[in-house]
Amino acid sequence: MNNIITITLNTAIDRVMEVDGFAIGRHTRGRLIGRVPAGKGVNVSRALAALGVPNVATGFVGREEFDLYERSLGDDGVASQFLAVEGTTRENLTVIDPSAGLETHIRDEGFDVAPADLVRLGNKLNLLAKADDLVVISGSLPRGVDVSDAAHLIEIAENKGAHVAVDGSGEMLRALEGRSMWLLKPNRDELAALAPTAIENDEALIEIGRDLSERVHFVIVSCGAAGGYLFIRGSALIGQVDMDTSRAVSSVGCGDCMLAGFIASRKRGDDARSAYRYALAVATAAAIHTLPGRFDLALVEELLPRVSVEPV
Repeated sequence: MNNIITITLNTAIDRVMEVDGFAIGRHTRGRLIGRVPAGKGVNVSRALAALGVPNVATGFVGREEFDLYERSLGDDGVASQFLAVEGTTRENLTVIDPSAGLETHIRDEGFDVAPADLVRLGNKLNLLAKADDLVVISGSLPRGVDVSDAAHLIEIAENKGAHVAVDGSGEMLRALEGRSMWLLKPNRDELAALAPTAIENDEALIEIGRDLSERVHFVIVSCGAAGGYLFIRGSALIGQVDMDTSRAVSSVGCGDCMLAGFIASRKRGDDARSAYRYALAVATAAAIHTLPGRFDLALVEELLPRVSVEPV
């Protein structure tokens, strides 16, 4: 692959607070750990840059937060090409309780996207995407955007000869069913939602992944602390990390870092199995960091020998 472009349609600002002994209905003191521009594609871009992979991030951001995104992503080594829209970027809150080892997430609603904004983004992507580039579309859809709009962006990228990776909701995955793409990254529940009947066990889940990988080159299924699966042309690999789970601080952005790790490893020429192994190490390192899309590179190297990737 050549250049990498991430698209975040529903950007966010993630506020992370540490509150010892957090409980609903009480007044308590907390400590602000960070307030950073985020959203799934933004997290992928930031993680790629940390792994030494230049990339461009685009999508929508509220007009008032536009300068914040430009500064923050520029400082992280990401080329920001976001489009400002009317309204305010949503602000999500993560509360980490270190004593209980728990995290609580509160997700906000953000701006509305107008039809003219979608035209602008389509034109932007048409200019950015080139043959053999990778376009990553990640995250939820804001008000004013539906799955057909996301599918149109995929068509623009594919018409330019770019590869496409999607990490979206179950609704988006169902709408894209039947399309051939470079990569899909559902979580366990999203993959299960593609089944015509309820999933009773892992064997049934694996069959869905195998079927999906017959038309999608790579299918990565994240299963949280349990690791996950990589499906390639009907074959399945299970990945796990031997780590003390009590070290994990926050799960926010871990899946985005997993995707970034896989892309970065493939870009430097690693085979799929090695790339998945690296992706799991990056995701696990991100779980040990308090801010979304962040990790310690030295910790990634420390974790690599603890990652197992085996055929199912």
